[in-house]
Amino acid sequence: MKQMLKSTWIWFAAMALVAAPALVQAQDDAAEMKTVAVVSVAPFAKVLGDVQYLTEIADHDEIGLTVAMMSAPLTQGIDKNRPIGVVVRTDGQEFNYVGFIPVTNLKALLILLEDQVGEPQDMGDGVFVLEGPLPIYYKEVEGWAFVAQDKASLADVPAKPAALLANLPTDYDVAAKVNLNNIPELFRDMLIAQMKSGIELTLEQEPGESDEDFAQRRQMVQLQVAQLERLLNEIEDLAIGWNVDKEAGKTYIDVTYNVAPGSKIAEQLAMNKGVTSDFTGFMINSSAGTLHVTSKIAPEEIDNTVKQLNAGRQKAFLEIENNPDLDEKARDAATRLVDLSIDTFVETIKAGKFDMGMTVDLAPNKMTFLMGAFVADGKRVEDGFKEILKMVEDQPDFPGVKWNADSHQGVDFHVIEGPVPATEEEARKLFGEKLIIVLGIGEKSAYLSVGNDAIAKLKKVIDDSLSGAGQPLASPMTMVVSAKPILEFINSIDQSAPIVAALDSLSEKDAQLTINGKLTDTSAMTRINLDTGVIKAIAVAVAVKQAETEAAAEAEEAEDGQ
Repeated sequence: MKQMLKSTWIWFAAMALVAAPALVQAQDDAAEMKTVAVVSVAPFAKVLGDVQYLTEIADHDEIGLTVAMMSAPLTQGIDKNRPIGVVVRTDGQEFNYVGFIPVTNLKALLILLEDQVGEPQDMGDGVFVLEGPLPIYYKEVEGWAFVAQDKASLADVPAKPAALLANLPTDYDVAAKVNLNNIPELFRDMLIAQMKSGIELTLEQEPGESDEDFAQRRQMVQLQVAQLERLLNEIEDLAIGWNVDKEAGKTYIDVTYNVAPGSKIAEQLAMNKGVTSDFTGFMINSSAGTLHVTSKIAPEEIDNTVKQLNAGRQKAFLEIENNPDLDEKARDAATRLVDLSIDTFVETIKAGKFDMGMTVDLAPNKMTFLMGAFVADGKRVEDGFKEILKMVEDQPDFPGVKWNADSHQGVDFHVIEGPVPATEEEARKLFGEKLIIVLGIGEKSAYLSVGNDAIAKLKKVIDDSLSGAGQPLASPMTMVVSAKPILEFINSIDQSAPIVAALDSLSEKDAQLTINGKLTDTSAMTRINLDTGVIKAIAVAVAVKQAETEAAAEAEEAEDGQ
């Protein structure tokens, strides 16, 4: 058992290397080989150091120490200062892949497997095979152990394998990159054909759906497939990587892609580089959560989106018509609401831009939700709001609407204000004794605010948005979730030892999850960034909760034993 544990990680890596698709075959000719994909693992010393750092942050130093102790004998013979990788290459007709491990003493590494598969068998030409559950062929060349699924794949190994990984090992602990432009056209066409065939098999006419509506829906699906086909043809490469930044106290995942210059996607990227927004006031650093998205829409995307929206309109009409729970009045109101809503979206999309902001503001026993967006016609949004009210105005507890209750910077505020029943304790903790809902309507904007100080806070974000309008943004999309205001809010609603402990772990600092992006004329990168303080807060809360559970179980056992 002990020997099995020692060799587990090697077998795991080996199985990953040999479990290739059926299309991956050996290369026997001298055709030029192009790299289709690579998988990169940073030098073991870096990966181990980052794992130990994260386990220390999570107050589980023992896990990091255990990993270090267990990995020591398992990495004998490996050069811990060079990367490990897998490369998939093609000559345009077939694929082959090779994994490579930097070694200082290959025999020391292989001795761990002897109890499992016996001694290596010499296959000639410097190639050996390990007869495990799947045969593993390997060959050592100038300090690298190359691994493959068959002998032929090792006939022409890369002279400088680490160079094939480019900057991935230095930028990330673990990463993978696919060069889509190097996938042979034959296989790309096969993939697209199979995708189309699969969709056709699953696309069926729904009960009650007219031939016209079904044809329109089929057209929408075909448009979506065409968009995906364009992505496959225009994206040159796609990479994903995970890394740890100890100095900044963060761990992050990057998703990056490059596109062909002059392509439609490149035009869209260039169009949105340094884009501006009229709703930057929603990006409030002290909020519990914010989301901001702005982009310009290419003409061909406008046409496709409008077609999809109109197809969605017809489907919504059909569902309303077939809904047995709606009476005639409610059905008419719902139909008008869908019609107005889709018209609003269509006209906004035709304007060629999408611009919105959203934030959730939390404080002890207070919550406010704020949202604002560009619309082509604010009056149309107001008309849709009136249709919604027609569906609830007959309710005995509906408080009514104060039309034009206030205004600010050309935005009219319509307010619904009603008491929160004393029986709704949780709602009262969130909103107090009164719930306030504000709809703000401007000529080209619409706003919604719900909760404490709804009008005052909405005025503030409108002012801040006006002051930030026209300034180029580094990222067309930004999302931020902050741990401290969330924990403080939860603690004010229902105090508990785990939440208090998590707050104490943060001290005076906040910790956030952020998602943002970066554009160039031919590339886009999205980063998901997590402050390690979030990891620590979660780990502390879990530990305290576990201690409470164990203490309760011990107390119950003691009571049962009396």
